[in-house]
Amino acid sequence: MCCGQEQSPLRTGGEPQQAELSLHYFGYSPMNIRGPVTGQLYQFSKLQPVQAVDARDAASILRTRLFGRAR
Repeated sequence: MCCGQEQSPLRTGGEPQQAELSLHYFGYSPMNIRGPVTGQLYQFSKLQPVQAVDARDAASILRTRLFGRAR
């Protein structure tokens, strides 16, 4: 065989990774919020105000105005 004929495509396996954004919680009381797209539960508090959030959930969470993008 020559020139790569009859080669199978490269497979990486597993699920594609989703992008995450770091969000900063501005409140004082602990906050549990469920991502509207993924259904994942995110837990924020004054002691842990920055959490990684799936990018698909971030837009809705940011609209609450209790969160901002972490730097």
